[in-house]
This record gives sequence, structure tokens and C-alpha cells, in this order.
Amino acid sequence: MFLLVFNDNKTAMKENYIYQILNQFFLNSYPPEIEKKVQKWIVNDKWITEKNNAMSVIWVEMEVASNDNTYKALDKVKNRIKQIENQKKHLRIRRMLLGSAAVIIPILLILGSYLYINQDPKMIEVATSINQQKQCTLADGTTILLNSCTKITYPSKFKDTTRIVTLEGEAYFSVASDSAKPFIVKTSNLSVRVLGTKFNISAYPTNDRTIATLNSGKIQVDIQSRKTNSKYILKPNQEIVINKIDNSVLINTVTGENSSWKDGSLVFQDATFNDIVNTIERRYGITVDYNKQAFLNTPYTIKFIHNESLEDILNVLQDVVGGFEYKKDNSKITIIKKGGNK
Repeated sequence: MFLLVFNDNKTAMKENYIYQILNQFFLNSYPPEIEKKVQKWIVNDKWITEKNNAMSVIWVEMEVASNDNTYKALDKVKNRIKQIENQKKHLRIRRMLLGSAAVIIPILLILGSYLYINQDPKMIEVATSINQQKQCTLADGTTILLNSCTKITYPSKFKDTTRIVTLEGEAYFSVASDSAKPFIVKTSNLSVRVLGTKFNISAYPTNDRTIATLNSGKIQVDIQSRKTNSKYILKPNQEIVINKIDNSVLINTVTGENSSWKDGSLVFQDATFNDIVNTIERRYGITVDYNKQAFLNTPYTIKFIHNESLEDILNVLQDVVGGFEYKKDNSKITIIKKGGNK
């Protein structure tokens, strides 16, 4: 009985010794002169069962903690195995090494894959300038078309139970369906939650209104403001309009024209004069100087669908809005209210 206990203790001491060597190699580091000896010892088939058991324990522990030394250790063992496999001086040694590599390489691949998958995703920012459109494709297959002067931020891969992006400006979304990971677009004053659908969001900071328009599917719109936190469910061909001047909320029935900017058209539905001016500035790369107080928040519905010139649009606005003249000086437009100042 005493001999049996002694042998068990001896085995346990050996396994603990092997564990300590491997744990130091993968999670910390050895001095260079010792490191080479440890690499040779790892690929040797002596005590291969104990080594495999120790590596399994280290694998579990690495789910909790991993660092740069872990990656370096994996690379060193891989390189060492490649070097030894190329040494074909003796058939017996070659077979032994191939057998050891067949056991160790899968473990290294699993460890490497785990560490790669659990790396923190990078945040990607895509932006457009004046009179520019740009399309980006997310890791889940979702495509986003950005209108001019727009910025969107999203992760290189979605790891959590939701897919969250942030938007400043206007964009058209074709969201890849994933019932387990709702897709959420956040702007300064609302967020849109979807599972898989097509919709448009206009959320320019300088505009008087933020608008979300649904083409297909279903979305939930959460509005965050000083006065209220409300939720709305939109059906296809509906839009929600949040007025930032009086905090009013409207739900309208619309057509697909609300996202016709993708084809170069300019369609304004119940838009304020300020929103129309902001859109013209982004489209034509100009600045418009005018007195906002001189123009009431009257809603205007106007369509420009034939690639009209800047002069054509300003002349139409003179007829529709009335009561103003304008002067053009290179890329600056000055609007002058009749009977008063600009």
C-alpha cells in the first residue's frame, strides 16, 4: 500500500512538473538559452500523454487569460516543428517527430483560432464629402449607402448579441437578416432597431428634422429627447419625422421617393426652408448665407428629378417660397429677403 501511494505521488509530481514547464512556456517566457531546449523537449514523444493532459489544462485556463507572450510561444513552437520536420537524417527520428507534431499542431491551431476569434474588433469609420456617395459592406453582409456629408461608425465584426452602428447624416440600409442579433442604428436623438429590412435614415445635425423611412420589413424607432422617451413601430412605406424645433413626432405614409437621393434626385416632402438649403449646400458644395429668422418654418414639398442645375433650383425656390432674391459669388450664395436684409 505504501509503495502504491509513493508511486501515485511520484506521478503527480511529474505531471505538475510538466504542467509548470508548459505553462511557463505558453503564458510567460524563458531565457533564450533555455527556450530552445524547451522547444526540443515539447516535440519529443517522451511523456507525450502527460504533455497532452497539461496542454488541455492550459487551454482551459487560456479562455480566461491570454497575452502577447501566448502568441509568441505559439509561433515559436510552430517554427520549431517546421525546422525539425525538415531534418530527415534518420527515419526513426522523422517518424517520431511527425507523430509528435500530429498531436501538438492541432492543439496549436485550436489555441490560435481561439485567440484570433476573441480579439477585440476594430472600429471602422466611413465618411463622405460634398456631393459624394459611398457604399460599405459590414461583416454580417449588411450594405449601407451613404449620402453626401455623412459619417458612419461600425465594428470590424459583431461579437455581442446586437449589431450596433452609429450614424451622422443620411444613409440607406439593406440589413442582413439575423434573428439572434438585432441590428441597431444610433443617431443623436433616435435609434432604429431591426432584424432584417431596408430603410433610410436622415439625421444631419444641422437639419430641423430627423427622418426614418421604412421600405420593407419592420423597424422599431426609439426616440430620446429631453421631454420624452418613446417607441414607435413602423410598417413598410411609413416614415417617422422628429421635429427638433418643437419636439413633435409625425408618422406619414410615403413612397420610395424619400430615398431617391440614391439616384441623384432631390425630393423634399414637408421640408423646412432651412433643410432645403442644407441639402443644396451638401449637393452642390456651396455655402448659403441668409437670415433664418426671416423664413418661417413653413413646410414645402418640391421635387427635382432631372439633374437640375443650382440656378434652376434657386429659381424654383424663388417661385415656390417667394419673397427673396439671391446673389452668386463663386461658391457662395447670398439670399436677400425682399423688403429687408438677407
